[in-house]
Amino acid sequence: MEKVYTICVAIGFGIPFLSFVFGKIFDLFDGIFDGIFDFFNFDFSFEIGDTSVSFLPFSIQSICGGLLIYGTIGKIFYTGNNAILVNIIAGAFGYLIAIILQTFINKLKKVENTTISMEQLLLYDAKVINTIVANGYGSISVTTLDGITSSYPAKAEEGSISIRQDSIVSIVRFDKNIAIVKEKDLIKKYE
Repeated sequence: MEKVYTICVAIGFGIPFLSFVFGKIFDLFDGIFDGIFDFFNFDFSFEIGDTSVSFLPFSIQSICGGLLIYGTIGKIFYTGNNAILVNIIAGAFGYLIAIILQTFINKLKKVENTTISMEQLLLYDAKVINTIVANGYGSISVTTLDGITSSYPAKAEEGSISIRQDSIVSIVRFDKNIAIVKEKDLIKKYE
């Protein structure tokens, strides 16, 4: 049994290590597992609040985590005459870790990346980070209601004026990736 535990530890540690070293080579296996279970349309999870808990973990990471825990607990507690009890305990802990890892992986896959388009940024005020020099460039930062802060190179709409650092500006438009801005007070004067 000690050889089995050693092999489980080696696989549980070795495959993620090789995956880390060689990059995305082993992501192919996750795609194969995903494709098989998508084809049969099985759902091996249940909802607890807003978390989907997978009770049959089918990813390389979760299987390797389960094998690593199984082998480690087996090597630590195996004495020769308690093999059945050690296998039950090691299997239970390995399965629990695999479920936790798979649930965490599924949660990470569902995380939404909230990006905002440049056109939507026209609705927000921006702060000048680096002074926008006359007939030149500076930079601004925009913070959305979600708390996402983006920085852009900026140019004054009226090229002959400069806009000082920490001034509040409105973005008039974008010219490629450069924000064309107007000082907030100037906009009020023209209204």
